[in-house]
Amino acid sequence: MKYLLTFKPLKNFFFGNDKTFSDDYFATSEYFPQNTQLLGAIRLFIAEQNGLMHVHRNGKYSNEPQKLKELIGDANANNFTENKNLGKIQNLSGMFLVKNTLDDAYFPTPFDIEISKDSIRYYQLTSIDNEYFFLDYDVKNASSQHFGNSLFWTKYINKEPLHVSTIAPFEYDQESKKGFFKRHTQVGIALDKKQVIDEKFYAKIDYALRDNYLFGAIIELQEEIIADGIIQIGAESSLFELNVHKLHDYKALQKHPLIDAMFETSKEGSKVVAISDCIVPHTKDIGSIYSVVHFNKMLRMIKAENKDGSFKKETAKDKNYNKYKNKTQPQRLIPKGSVFYFNNDICLDKPAQGAYAKMGYNKFIAVKN
Repeated sequence: MKYLLTFKPLKNFFFGNDKTFSDDYFATSEYFPQNTQLLGAIRLFIAEQNGLMHVHRNGKYSNEPQKLKELIGDANANNFTENKNLGKIQNLSGMFLVKNTLDDAYFPTPFDIEISKDSIRYYQLTSIDNEYFFLDYDVKNASSQHFGNSLFWTKYINKEPLHVSTIAPFEYDQESKKGFFKRHTQVGIALDKKQVIDEKFYAKIDYALRDNYLFGAIIELQEEIIADGIIQIGAESSLFELNVHKLHDYKALQKHPLIDAMFETSKEGSKVVAISDCIVPHTKDIGSIYSVVHFNKMLRMIKAENKDGSFKKETAKDKNYNKYKNKTQPQRLIPKGSVFYFNNDICLDKPAQGAYAKMGYNKFIAVKN
């Protein structure tokens, strides 16, 4: 059965990435946690709720590892590509935004439109001697990504005229009262094992979510193994009130074109949009005649040190340990909103491998070109 999970931030939140604190002085939160980060938080939450995981100052442990494996699986950062065992978790989407009335959801807009103050227009793809390009694209006027609601995505998929009332910027603007994420900057002192490092400071940017909006995700379970509670995602201070809803009770969300497509194979089309981050080594692997990928991301995780997927306790000898040696190899991510054009209608089927396929990666939707 599919469930809608909603996450209400209890205070400002911070979602890190591979570059967080890489320069030791400046750290900016992502708007959403990476899918692997969300999965890890939910698996731990489920294990604790079912009395199979215990946390203490030396780390996490389970007295019943076999029951734990049956509940949440044994796939971990070391073997996600080969091991797809997530126990009773069949599928998990990435995060998106929902209204607290649970009658609409918001996803990042595609990269092939230009958004101005009063209008939205489609770029026009053309070619000369088999060289494809946007005829009317001006990099100086390229617009930033926004969020689009259900009406925006319904119209976009059918290539109907788009209206600015169906979108909003990522960050909240006090003057226009539009946007979702409220930025907060904090200056702090750098720590190592909770000890102050002399003469080292940092600026940290975290976010609060605008009133009346929540984070959302869809989870598909063999049976109901999760209940309402307080969950930590990301930094230690990033706590959320988690509520579990049966998706079939919310018809408006069920009809949302992107939610409907989350666990389905993309239909045929000559233009395809990534509605999730996609693990693809090279853009050319998609096989498109033209692609719009504004930036790339990296997926990198801390390796589990023990065979059961747990982490060994750090000792004094680890203080000078190469910080990259205990991380997985980086994987290139094409961001959600990327657009791919093809000569003919195709069904773009590029599933992620192993457990990644169950985490909401590599999801596409065909749209009218």
